[in-house]
Order: sequence, then C-alpha cells, then structure tokens
Amino acid sequence: MNLLSMMNAQFESIYPLAEIAGFEVTPNDINRIIEIAQISLPGMLQEIWENGKLYGLKVKGTSIIIQLCYPMDILDMDENYPYFKEDVQAGLIFATDLGEEVYYYGIGRNGLGLYIAGAGDGNFYEEATKFASTFEDFFIDGKGIEILKEYYK
Repeated sequence: MNLLSMMNAQFESIYPLAEIAGFEVTPNDINRIIEIAQISLPGMLQEIWENGKLYGLKVKGTSIIIQLCYPMDILDMDENYPYFKEDVQAGLIFATDLGEEVYYYGIGRNGLGLYIAGAGDGNFYEEATKFASTFEDFFIDGKGIEILKEYYK
C-alpha cells in the first residue's frame, strides 16, 4: 500500500518521495511482531510494511510528526522502550514524533485504538491519549488530527 497516495489531505510527507527509505519485511518478521504485540495487526499497517517504505508524515500547518517505525525496531521494542509491555499488554509502538512521544496501536484505557504517550518514565497505559479508533480513520479520513493538535498545545 502506498500510504502517500491514500492519506488525508491534511498530511504531507516530511521526505521527498525519492528519499523515502525502503526495507524488506518477511512473513516471519510479521509473525514475530504479532507475537510481541499480542494483538492482531491492522491490515493497513501490515500492507504499509509489505510495501517496504518507511513513511514520515507531518500534519500540515503544525509541528506534529508521525515517523513510522521500521518493523525491526518493533522487534527490538524491549530495548527501545523497555516499560511499554509492562504497561500495555496488547499493543505495539508503530511510530514516534522524532522527539519525546510515541504512537501505539493497542488496548488502552479507552479500548482498542491509536494512542499517543510520552516515551519517558510515565505510564504508557495511564497517561496515553486515544486519538483514533483505526489506522483508516486517522490516515485516510483524518479523524483524530484535532485531538493531536490539542495534545501538542
């Protein structure tokens, strides 16, 4: 799936198309991620990985960045974010803001969905903000952008 061709008009790529990094993901990698996440992967996220492009997006007119993670970074989640799985049993970090915040998909305080939380010493479950229910809601329909704008104020 080419995310850039489907994403909501409120997003823009932070990289020129020629500079978007590529990677390979195998079915074994996907199975290992599912084991770590302890949750079914959203079809849209799996299709993005299978496309082999690492997207970095920005919400136009803001400083909000969503840098998708390499699947290999997710496999190393325990090293990168050692407390995440203690706080969120069923979920995975799928992106960062290239700063202090992470985006995760999983079961949080407000049910299954997309959340943003600080990557520091806080609690990924208790302190997270749900901003969308599905990847399609967020990336295609733009639902949740206003919540992120409020979060970053």
